Amino acid sequence: MKTLDTIQKLAKVGRVLSKIVYIFSMIGAIGSAVGIALVAAIGDKALSMSGDFVNQLGDEEAIAAIKSANLPSMIIPMVVGLAFCVAEAVISKFAENYFKNELADGTPFTLRGAKELMRLGIIQVAVSLGTSVVCGTVVGIASTLVSDLDKVEFEGVSIGIGITFIVVSLLCRLGAEMTEGKTEAAPAVETAPTEEAAQPEAAE
Repeated sequence: MKTLDTIQKLAKVGRVLSKIVYIFSMIGAIGSAVGIALVAAIGDKALSMSGDFVNQLGDEEAIAAIKSANLPSMIIPMVVGLAFCVAEAVISKFAENYFKNELADGTPFTLRGAKELMRLGIIQVAVSLGTSVVCGTVVGIASTLVSDLDKVEFEGVSIGIGITFIVVSLLCRLGAEMTEGKTEAAPAVETAPTEEAAQPEAAE
């Protein structure tokens, strides 16, 4: 059972890593939301104060960057960051729940575990595609409305991981069905009647 022990150790690592990713994703999402609110509230003042400070330093590159900066160019990257942080938080939370239940079952070859892994794969694919579409739409609309908006680049979350989860879930389901089939009680085997039982009872 060395393989099963290795799987359980990896599940423990996966649970810890999922929790860490969830915590940092939530911190990033909250930070992005606070940043958006602050920029929307005091963005002009912040740019003015930054411009005065940079002018005193005499850094030409920083001065040029401050002059080209505007509220949309500051807010859009944070909106994209907020969307991706929320997406990662959702995925990592479902992953943490899967690893938690898998460790409780003691094996990945259960119908419940296979179902949860399938759900995790579907969520990974759906959230990844949805986040990429939403962020691309926001950036495209902002670029159309604001002519001097700095180019915002982002990489979509890979859907390959989600597809891998779906495939692995099918393998786990197959293993669960085979395991349950072996544990079912074997049908009783009828024994041939003995010679004494086979002979008709003598008439009294």
